[in-house]
Amino acid sequence: MTDLTQEQMQDFSDRVADICEDMALTPDQMLEVIGSTYIGAVLSFGKTEYSVEISGVASAVVETVLEPIKAD
Repeated sequence: MTDLTQEQMQDFSDRVADICEDMALTPDQMLEVIGSTYIGAVLSFGKTEYSVEISGVASAVVETVLEPIKAD
């Protein structure tokens, strides 16, 4: 994982929760939009796979079916 502090991660999480609350999303809708955003972010940075892990808690992996774009 990157060098984010616990405070930065909590602030980000709180902001996402606020957005979900403002949009009146159900829990399943929240998971769908957060998952779609995670996949979109991975793809927008040109990666075809990426994983994130909170040690001892859970992990999430994006493995796309797309081929990497090679710069000429």
